[in-house]
Amino acid sequence: MQKTGVFSSQSSTASSRARFAFFVLAALLCTGFLIAGGARDDLLSLLLWRPLSMLFLTVVAATYWRDAWQNGRGIMLLAIAVIALPILHLVPLPPAIWSSLPGRELLAAIYRDAGMALPWQPLSIAQARTWNALFSLAAPLAALILVLSMDMRSQRHLVLVLLGLGFVSGVIGMLQAIGPAQGPLYFYRITNNGLSVGLFSNRNHQATFLAAMYPLIAANLSFFKGKPEQLNFHRAIAIAGALLLVPLILMTGSRAGIVLGLMGIASTWWVYRSPVAKVRSAERKTDVRSRLIGFGLAGLLLLFAVIVAARTTAVQRLLETDPAGELRFSALPTIMEAVGHFFPFGSGLGTFVETYQIFEPNRLIAATYFNHAHNDFVELLLTAGIPAVLLILWAAWLGLVAVRFQLRTRNLSSEKPGFQAQVLGRAGLVIIVMLALNSAADYPLRVPSLMMLTAVAAAWCSNAYRAAEK
Repeated sequence: MQKTGVFSSQSSTASSRARFAFFVLAALLCTGFLIAGGARDDLLSLLLWRPLSMLFLTVVAATYWRDAWQNGRGIMLLAIAVIALPILHLVPLPPAIWSSLPGRELLAAIYRDAGMALPWQPLSIAQARTWNALFSLAAPLAALILVLSMDMRSQRHLVLVLLGLGFVSGVIGMLQAIGPAQGPLYFYRITNNGLSVGLFSNRNHQATFLAAMYPLIAANLSFFKGKPEQLNFHRAIAIAGALLLVPLILMTGSRAGIVLGLMGIASTWWVYRSPVAKVRSAERKTDVRSRLIGFGLAGLLLLFAVIVAARTTAVQRLLETDPAGELRFSALPTIMEAVGHFFPFGSGLGTFVETYQIFEPNRLIAATYFNHAHNDFVELLLTAGIPAVLLILWAAWLGLVAVRFQLRTRNLSSEKPGFQAQVLGRAGLVIIVMLALNSAADYPLRVPSLMMLTAVAAAWCSNAYRAAEK
C-alpha cells in the first residue's frame, strides 16, 4: 500500500509538470503568433518579444532541461550546435586572424585608410544583426524543451492550440482581404496591404501556416475516440475545416501557398489513421442527423469562403507578374559572388543586408532594400558557410532516420502504445518538409512564430523515434 501511494504521488507530480509545460507553451505560442509574425529585425514588437522569449527560456530550461535531454538527446544536441554557431560568430578575434579571413579585405582597408589600428573583431561583419539572430533562437529552444517534456495528452491538446491559431489567422486574413487595404487589422507597418496576411506581415508566411493545418487536421482526427455518430460528425467538421482552408490560402495570393496547400492535402494520406469507434450507436437516426449537420456545415462554410474569395483581388494577383520574384532571380548571381568572397566561414549569421550591399550592382539599387536572399539555403551559405551546411546535413540525416522508423510503424494500430506519437511524428515531418521546401524560395524560418512551429514539429519527430525504439 505504501509503494502504491509513492507511485501515485510520482505519477501525479509528473502529470502536473506536463500540464504546466502545456500551459507555458500555449502562452508562448499565442504570444508569439500575436506579436512576432514578421521576419524583419526592426519590428517594434521585438522590443517586447525578445526579452519575453528569453524569460520563457530561462524558466523552461531551469525546470525541464533534464526531462528534454533524457527524452530527446539527438535533437537537443542539434539545437545546442545551432545555438553555438552564432555564439562563435560573436567571439572577438585578434586582428591578425579576422583580417585574414575571406571577405574581410574591405573592412581592414577602411581601418587603415582612417589611420586606425586594427581592433579585435568577431567573425560577424555586423555584430548587432548576429546578436539578434542569437536571441531569435530563445523561443524555439524553449518550445523544443517543453514539447519533449510533455505527456501525450498535453501534446494532443497542443494540436488544438495550433489549429485554433491557424483558423484565427485565416479568418483575420479573410477580413483583411475584403476590407480596406490600409485597415486596422494589418498589424505590421511593412506588409502586403489588400491581401490576406492574418497574424503575419507577409502573405507567403500566412499561406505556409495555413497549409500546415492540413497534417494537423489529419492528426487530430486520428486521435478520436467515441461513438460512430460522433466520429462521423468529427469527420465532417474536419472536412469542413480542410475545405475552408482552400479559399483562405487563395486569398493570400501566394503561388507558393497553393503548392504547399496541395502538398498538405496530399500529406493527409500519410498522417491520417482511421480511428476506431468504441461503442456502436443504437439509433440510426442520430447517425444520419450527425452526418447531415456536419456535411451541411462544411458546405455552408465552403460556399461562404468561395464567395468571399471571389470578391478579393488575390486570385487575380496569382496570374500577374511578381516584381519581388523577378528580383530574387536577378539578384542571385550577385549573392553567389558574395558567397565566393566569404567562403568557407561566411560573413556572420544575420548579416545578409550589409553583405549584399557591398556587392549590390547599380542596376539593382532601388528605394527599397533587399532584406533577405529569398532562398534561405543560399543565405545560410553566405552568412555561415560550411558549418551551416553541416548543420543542415545533420538535420536532414535526423529526418531520414525519423522517416525510416515512421515507415516501420506505418500500420501501427490505434490500440497499440506509441500510436499517437507516431501520428504526431508524421505530421511534424510533413510540416518540416513543407517549411524546408518553402525556404528554397522564401524565408519562413526567419519568422519567430514559424520558428516555434518548426521546433514543435521537430520535437514530435523525436518523440516518434523514441516511441518506435521502445
